[in-house]
Amino acid sequence: MKTCIFLTAHISSTRLPNKTIMQINNETVTDILIKRLKATGIPIIMCATTEQTDRQFLKPIADNHSIGYHEASAGNIIAQHLDCCIVNNVNYVILSEGDDFLCCPEVINAVYFQAEKLKFKCAIKTEGLPFGLNVIAYPRENLELTTFSGNTGWGVHVTQDAYKLKFNYERTYRLSMDYLPDFKVMENVYLNCKRNLYVGGIVKYLDKHPDIAKSNLYLNKKYWERIGELS
Repeated sequence: MKTCIFLTAHISSTRLPNKTIMQINNETVTDILIKRLKATGIPIIMCATTEQTDRQFLKPIADNHSIGYHEASAGNIIAQHLDCCIVNNVNYVILSEGDDFLCCPEVINAVYFQAEKLKFKCAIKTEGLPFGLNVIAYPRENLELTTFSGNTGWGVHVTQDAYKLKFNYERTYRLSMDYLPDFKVMENVYLNCKRNLYVGGIVKYLDKHPDIAKSNLYLNKKYWERIGELS
């Protein structure tokens, strides 16, 4: 049974151009995310597209960190992930979105250990974490069985009947990089929260700095309205 973290990343973005190569202290956010993911000890494959910009900017990052790199063939995200599974002989996927560069190793490890208990037969969804820190995972069979072909809301279709792995850090904080104010909040956490590898440290830091935590919350409505329009 081969389990991998699929790091999905791309350069093109209409709301925040080149967001996956934005820098903090001379490192791209993708560099930062990969280092965090490596702390889990689980193999990582970067899933990009065949676009020249992805190959130009993202492949060197993957090569520099000695992680896998897969150029997804044409098609929807589910088809792309299935292609990556087939090419790399992966049976179980733990998803890491390039937008969520503060993803915590402890959460991914908790998901892995739960998947192991369930013999890697069941999808898993975390609950009780701020937006941008939750994780989903799913067996390859779920990609093979679904007939959904869209790129919005696809995760629901590969995590049906998922085991709910619950945490106790429910907050309205927004830690996914979709707009520039999101990046500013996440940058602040990364630079100033000494325990930013841990959910508890991040939550405690934002609890103590409500001005920072609230500065991008107005974007939640905008985000969900856009998701609704795309669905």
